[in-house]
Amino acid sequence: MNFEELFSVLGKVVCVTGGGGGIGRGIAKTFVAGGAKVYIASRSDLSEVAAEISGEGPGECLSLPLDISQEESIKALVANLKEQEGKLDVLVNNAALGNFIHPFEEFPMDEWDQMTTVNLRGPFLLVKEALNLLESAGSPEAHASVINIASVDGIRVARDNDWAYGASKAALIQLTRQWASTLGNNYGREGGRQITFNTIAPGPFPGMLDQYLETEEGRAAVASATVVGRVGDPVDVGAACAYLASRAGSYVTGSTIPVDGGLLVGRRANS
Repeated sequence: MNFEELFSVLGKVVCVTGGGGGIGRGIAKTFVAGGAKVYIASRSDLSEVAAEISGEGPGECLSLPLDISQEESIKALVANLKEQEGKLDVLVNNAALGNFIHPFEEFPMDEWDQMTTVNLRGPFLLVKEALNLLESAGSPEAHASVINIASVDGIRVARDNDWAYGASKAALIQLTRQWASTLGNNYGREGGRQITFNTIAPGPFPGMLDQYLETEEGRAAVASATVVGRVGDPVDVGAACAYLASRAGSYVTGSTIPVDGGLLVGRRANS
């Protein structure tokens, strides 16, 4: 057994949506450090961010435009990947909206629609359009991988009045299970695809929680919700993604992996 080969992502083609900051940047940096070619996709021009991430080498990072809420933009991204690479080893659906906070009785339906479009409809369409590229990449020796970034709020009952967020993330977790069951390797029979589908459920990380992490007291308060006693580092999620995309993770599909510092087993799991 070669340990490095077991966990290697060397030479893989990876697309990370929303890869410009926070968890997305941590995922991109991890794959680049492992020697992958990573495309980060966002509405913003991320060319400078991509150049910075490429410094993690030996892989490289490039940027592509994507508005995950628009079907034509999703199709254009996939067409670009097909032209540039002809395959896609790893798709990480990371782009998301959150923090639309309102009492239930006052929750605006336009915000519900906006969030579910980005958090659920977008990943659905992107997997639908990219399925052929993923299938082209997968083989019995090296599977392709779809990794959806959900949230612990899709598992627990958060009490923050962010009604659409938890619902959209719970739906993404279930959708991932459906994909794993129906779009994967067909129980080893003819017609199967060498693709795994999994979800990562992050706990408290920089990004959406930045407003609470600006002070030492705020960071301590957030960290105290986890059993390990710290706020997550985006590379923690990146490492989980690299595992799922490597040979080491090839027997894992349809699973949800909490990367939450033990928040879900802690005393404040549903706060």
